[in-house]
Amino acid sequence: MEPESENRDLVHVEASSTPETETDTDIARLIRKVGTPSIAEIEKLIGELQETKNFLQSEGDRIERETARYLKLTRMASASVKIIFDTVSG
Repeated sequence: MEPESENRDLVHVEASSTPETETDTDIARLIRKVGTPSIAEIEKLIGELQETKNFLQSEGDRIERETARYLKLTRMASASVKIIFDTVSG
């Protein structure tokens, strides 16, 4: 079993059961104390990854537009060179 699924199982068991003894209450409190910062850190990382994904997508779009622009300029320059060559050689 992978550690990730073990953690999910622990959270599920903890969330679905009600503490019956003082020890159970202490354990539940300890699990929340340990788990809460981890969950907050994971949510923070997910947010950062989403921002990075959005940035990379926008950069990909920008590069695509720039590439199309340079291709058009290259075609125009080639056509101009051909015209100049034909004029000079004729």
